[in-house]
Amino acid sequence: MGIILLFLTNLIFPVVALGVVLGFLFSGRRGLLTHLAQELRERFGLEKENEIVQGAIWFHCASVGEVLSIKEIITQFKEIYGREILVTTSTQAGKETALKNPQVTQALLVPLDFYPSCRRFIRLARPYRLFVVEREIWPNLMEAAFQAGVPTALLNGRISAKSARAYTLIKPLFSRVLKHLAFAALQTQEDAARYQRLGLPQERCYVCGNVKYDALNEAPAKTAQIDELFKNLGWGGKQVIVLGSTHPQEETMLLRAAPELIKKDIKIVFAPRHLERMPEIRATLRQSGLAHAFASDTEFVKNAGILCVDKMGLLAALYARAALTFVGGSVVPRGAHNLLEPAILAKTVLFGKYFYNTPHTAQALLESGGGVLVDEYTFKSVVLRLLADKELLDNTAQKARSTALNFKGATQKIREVVENYERKSN
Repeated sequence: MGIILLFLTNLIFPVVALGVVLGFLFSGRRGLLTHLAQELRERFGLEKENEIVQGAIWFHCASVGEVLSIKEIITQFKEIYGREILVTTSTQAGKETALKNPQVTQALLVPLDFYPSCRRFIRLARPYRLFVVEREIWPNLMEAAFQAGVPTALLNGRISAKSARAYTLIKPLFSRVLKHLAFAALQTQEDAARYQRLGLPQERCYVCGNVKYDALNEAPAKTAQIDELFKNLGWGGKQVIVLGSTHPQEETMLLRAAPELIKKDIKIVFAPRHLERMPEIRATLRQSGLAHAFASDTEFVKNAGILCVDKMGLLAALYARAALTFVGGSVVPRGAHNLLEPAILAKTVLFGKYFYNTPHTAQALLESGGGVLVDEYTFKSVVLRLLADKELLDNTAQKARSTALNFKGATQKIREVVENYERKSN
């Protein structure tokens, strides 16, 4: 049954391919696609043999977050195997991020999940090993690797309960793919149970934790830049709350609370999750009537109470200089972004009830007291209460850091699984 479903996915591929091409051509962001021809060649696996590194350790990631999370794993695996590193991603941003890693020999967009394209790509690249990251289970890609004799493993694997239920509708297909895996290094016991129900053999499951937490930055590089920014704003010595990766509803929440916070001499920084929303955000801030500034400004309003971060790469350093933090995507149903990014810096973390993407870290923070639940109605009062009580704030901040430290160690566990597999294979 699995092979029939695999055949059907390839049968409908021309329709999907047409949709992809049309999507490129009629995208509102068409002007940003400056390398469209090259991108389409990579999407359809049309590279030439001399354009792809051969015999490499191949990592496939979804996008930027996954590429960044395996940076240390790439270093470790290069040490284990002594081979070049090939990274494929599903997005252009992911590819560009991978290319910034000096350990990566080549980064390409992964071919669309069409068996002939995947088979051709693998025949050209002749990879030594394929490691798919988190939940990039592409049936044709993995089938083509299996048929070519390329051992494939899942690294930092995860799967939500919702996705697992959906995949049961095509369980024969997933069962076929999962049985081909050499092993799966998974984030949690729940992930392991879900994958096993879909057909992954239990003896190939290893619960190692989440490597993303090993990449937590305990010493952000741009704190001096933030110090200078705050100095220029006249914020030296002020209490600052930093809201990271915010969505529109969360920005409305902070703007409602802002007048009273500013009256208490509390300064507010927010970093929108999607910078393409900046025209809308600028208009909203103007309409608020509140004195504000932007990180990209060359001259600053001295009495600004709000700073909008319209530049990438500053969030970790901002968290480091915050008195209190809030992580977005949590008051709105986005599943919450990285709750441990500020926690590792000994910052109390506020977040909303929608933390389904990071349930274990959220629950651990709540249980330890390092995290506090807020919503649109309680946000202001919680901020005022915590910032008015230094002893309480320091106590919760240290609990947040201790919680974050407990989540480290996955990279070393994965290395041990890989080395054990290679010993048994040789």
